[in-house]
Amino acid sequence: VRTGGAETAGGTRRNDTVEMGHGTRTANLTRDFRPGGVIQTGVETDMAIDGRGFFILETAEGEEVYTRNGHFGLDDQGNLITSQGHLLAGGIQVPEGSALTINEDGILIGQVAGEEEQQLGQLETVRFTNPSGLEGLGSGIYRKTPASGEPSRGTPGTEGYGRTLGQMLETSNVDVAEELIAMIMAQRSYELTSKAISTADEMLQVTNNLK
Repeated sequence: VRTGGAETAGGTRRNDTVEMGHGTRTANLTRDFRPGGVIQTGVETDMAIDGRGFFILETAEGEEVYTRNGHFGLDDQGNLITSQGHLLAGGIQVPEGSALTINEDGILIGQVAGEEEQQLGQLETVRFTNPSGLEGLGSGIYRKTPASGEPSRGTPGTEGYGRTLGQMLETSNVDVAEELIAMIMAQRSYELTSKAISTADEMLQVTNNLK
């Protein structure tokens, strides 16, 4: 290991440089928030966002966090909550025994058997200038950061805030076939490089054994 321009024993300067590499390492991670496909679940409390936008959640500590995972359930008071116990913002309560309907504008409608429908509340969604800058907290939940910018609130059905689809969930936006092809190409590239190193080693071994 030597740096360029190092002085030799004869007092001259070397032009060649020998340095140690550092191998490979993770340089950057980015999140892809392109909308994925949706599947029908038949669960009244499930919902998906068709387009941009995030659901607004409240943690037990009162912090506002965000998610695109619309798999909600009900607590003992009829509040919509995530599997982690985070409350869906908006103060919407579903009466016991009520059939729940969610329209594309984010309006939740409940109907108890034999009674008229009643509007339970209006959902809000948020969007970010740079959603890739959000801090991941695990389980598809995110927190705003200076890099993501402040959330811009709006109602589903308006431009840029997506539509809410009831009894549906968003699936992964990963193209399995494309990722499989990329994995095979990486594997073949590794095999090719390994073969090249093995061949070079064999050539040097033959050269070393020449008399």
